[in-house]
Amino acid sequence: MRIAVVGAGPSGLVTAAVLTQFGHEVTVLEKAPDLGGVWSSTRRYPDVSTQDDRVSYAFSDVPMPADFPLHPTGNHVRAYLEHYAEVKGVRERIRLGTSVERAVPAGDGWSVQVRDAQGTSVLDVDWLVLANGVFSTPHVPDWPGRDVFDASGGRVVEPTQLGDGAVLAGRDVVVVGWGKTACDVAVAASRTARSTTVVARAVRWKVPKRIVGPLTFRHLLLTRLGEHLMAPERTTRLQTLLATVDAPVRRAVLWSVAQQIARRTGASGAGLLPGTPLPYADSLVTDGFFEAVRNGRITVRRERSITALGAGDVQLSDGSRVPADVVVAATGFDQDLSLLDASVRDRLLDADGVMALHRRILPAGVPRLAFAGWGNTYRSPLSAEVGAVWLAGHLAGVVPGPCRDEVQRTGHRFHLTHRQAAAHGQQQVPSGSFAVLDQMLDDLGLPLPAAVRRGQWTKPLTPSSYAYLVPMLLARVGAVAERTSVTAH
Repeated sequence: MRIAVVGAGPSGLVTAAVLTQFGHEVTVLEKAPDLGGVWSSTRRYPDVSTQDDRVSYAFSDVPMPADFPLHPTGNHVRAYLEHYAEVKGVRERIRLGTSVERAVPAGDGWSVQVRDAQGTSVLDVDWLVLANGVFSTPHVPDWPGRDVFDASGGRVVEPTQLGDGAVLAGRDVVVVGWGKTACDVAVAASRTARSTTVVARAVRWKVPKRIVGPLTFRHLLLTRLGEHLMAPERTTRLQTLLATVDAPVRRAVLWSVAQQIARRTGASGAGLLPGTPLPYADSLVTDGFFEAVRNGRITVRRERSITALGAGDVQLSDGSRVPADVVVAATGFDQDLSLLDASVRDRLLDADGVMALHRRILPAGVPRLAFAGWGNTYRSPLSAEVGAVWLAGHLAGVVPGPCRDEVQRTGHRFHLTHRQAAAHGQQQVPSGSFAVLDQMLDDLGLPLPAAVRRGQWTKPLTPSSYAYLVPMLLARVGAVAERTSVTAH
């Protein structure tokens, strides 16, 4: 089939690579001048690097080079993705500098209007895959007083607009947020800015790369045991019973881990111990962040928010004012579906404006439309790859599509705006990933070997454990096609 994939980030690239292996004619549409998605050179900010290590932030059959840093920089990741696209033969399928203006259902497929340097054209395809991701549209709050702030020479910028960070030098910088991006930017700003202030509505736990002894973040966030400690599965009665029975043990272990994290990061000495216990972890700690807070190069105004911008300052929710020439809004992302026709958006969203996706891939009521990489999880390249194999299985008839009621009942629910997610208390907890992967493999009838699954309880996940999926699914699809051909004759 002819398939258009929107977005050339990790999810779009692996989707194109997998679907091409199954014989589909794939075109990747990317509005940026280079591939990479969130790792594009157009979205860089100072010190951007992966939260995952180089082993886990990779696809199953193309590992990252062993001489890359443990946590690769944006340039390293972009080089890796370029290499992956070349190895998989999808580089020539990518149309860079091509934005999707509008996509509407047409017959048994889609009519996709695109714009590039040559002008506007229409691409007719059988399937449309949106791989523009959940980190494509930065959310910038509509703070009162923005016009006054701008008129006084102030600037409100998104982290992806910072480039080399020159705009921060010699300025009073206020960074809004508490995620890894916010802390990365604060550390970078603290080297050259006149003052650096972080305004955080909530302070959550930051996980250090090494917790205690041989125990690292990988054991906490990339093993089945760590995942069970942080957020146990409760999808079956047995899982619910287990989670209830071992709750006291999990609380005790997490309390002990939290003490080690506080000691390792120095959060207590910096006055930044969270008010909630683990598992409410936000991200990995940014190197040098807590040290910069303790030595006064970064000031954190915790449990505060900006209520208004002024001429050369910002007003906080406690009534205080903080000097500001540059406000960096590291305040999350919205999901933009404006490229889809209004009638399609109406079918995608429920009365509350929430979209449900079966296996985070298929929507209800809109045929021949799929989503790739719509999730917030560690090991995101592998999750996108398994999702792409699942989609290939669905297109080959191995995985049946769900009914609308099933999608609404069991599908993952996406709040498309940052404000909506915050209003519903949606937490971005890096958990559930093993369960999601297991579910898709069970759908395909290709579960992990028992020994590998047992090993994942204590050994951090390695993407290469999933390299068997494409060859085995190709063999199954080929066998079915051969039997069908013999029967037809």
